[in-house]
Amino acid sequence: MVTETLQYFVFFCRPAYSAILVKCLIINVLRFILAIPFFTAFLNITYTARHTWATTAYYCEIHPGIISEAMGHSSITVTETYLKPFRSKKIDEANKQVLDFVKRSVMGASA
Repeated sequence: MVTETLQYFVFFCRPAYSAILVKCLIINVLRFILAIPFFTAFLNITYTARHTWATTAYYCEIHPGIISEAMGHSSITVTETYLKPFRSKKIDEANKQVLDFVKRSVMGASA
């Protein structure tokens, strides 16, 4: 009978200890899960700030080599990869200026 009591005693103590351990593990996992969005948001904010600066510098007609060095890129080609989409916008603006000039020239000649 004594052995049976000890077995039950061990049986009842073990789940209590395991419950505390499981509770601690769950809390740690929840902390980790909550840390992921904050870390992702931090990366997003820094990424946005860096590339906003680079885009603004590009529109201010700062040489891509200087932008590349400021961004810490390994070469200018890496920086130019990010700036390519903005080049088409500049080409569109240049085309618009040329068309406006041609329209004014034609209107001025016909008037």
